Amino acid sequence: MDSVGSRRGFVRFFAGLLGGFRFARGVARQVEPEWAGQLTPLKIRAEYPVPTCDLHYEFGWNNVVRAGTAVIRVRRAREYWNASASAKSTGLAGLLWPYECTMRSLIRRDTLRPRFLWHEEVDRRERCQYRVEFRADRVVTETRVKPVKGGEVTRVHACGFEPIEDVLSAFLGVRGQRLADGDAITRVVQPWDTPYLATFTVVGREVREVEGVKRGCIKLSAKIRKVHRETLVLSAYRKMKTAFLWVTDDAERLPVEFRAEAFVGFISCRLTKAVPLKGREGEGDVPPESGMRVELPQ
Repeated sequence: MDSVGSRRGFVRFFAGLLGGFRFARGVARQVEPEWAGQLTPLKIRAEYPVPTCDLHYEFGWNNVVRAGTAVIRVRRAREYWNASASAKSTGLAGLLWPYECTMRSLIRRDTLRPRFLWHEEVDRRERCQYRVEFRADRVVTETRVKPVKGGEVTRVHACGFEPIEDVLSAFLGVRGQRLADGDAITRVVQPWDTPYLATFTVVGREVREVEGVKRGCIKLSAKIRKVHRETLVLSAYRKMKTAFLWVTDDAERLPVEFRAEAFVGFISCRLTKAVPLKGREGEGDVPPESGMRVELPQ
């Protein structure tokens, strides 16, 4: 999907702000790669509980153009977190790169591991839908691509490596760690249908303005490398040169700002409004189990 993704402009870059085998009737677990030893075990820390909330963001391009908006929502849903995100390009960026996406993730509350991801994105060329089932021994992904001109193409593949996160579960896992200066957290993240090895390193503390108020924040750098889903070989991710993320240095650990030097220029994303959800407002739903199954071709 890289050839498709390279055409989608910079907003997609956030929607997602992370020897092999062929598969048919079954799937074999792939030989563990050397880099697997870099993965960081995640700990659930009671002092950083996941807040139920709505978070609103605005994108900027080259410090000049307002480029888009996004909303992240987190709700409780029985034994899961029901996390979702939506984004769209606006203004001049919307004219140059019309784009919309929606994402929904079910994440186990006891482990912060993903159970199922549904993601749809639309631009002027096509509509793409992804259904991803995170099993105990593999990740199975269904990709549907419907061009504006042409017939729909559906592909199903599996990656026999675990653990793999989606974007939303990866962030919930990272934000809940100790995050002392110098700490580095490495996880495998699959935002669409390709996994990436992502390392987040705490580079210091800074004061940022959040909703008009100065707040102490933790600054993290992000390094991303592509993982071949069959051979598990790493390769460079050349679309992003540098990237930094700021989260509040308190129990909420809200993501308040993201900045990156990418292939389309300088990109920023800033929190404009945080809305805490109490009581029933913070409750979500769980789709039927059958809706979270992605079957391999027979």
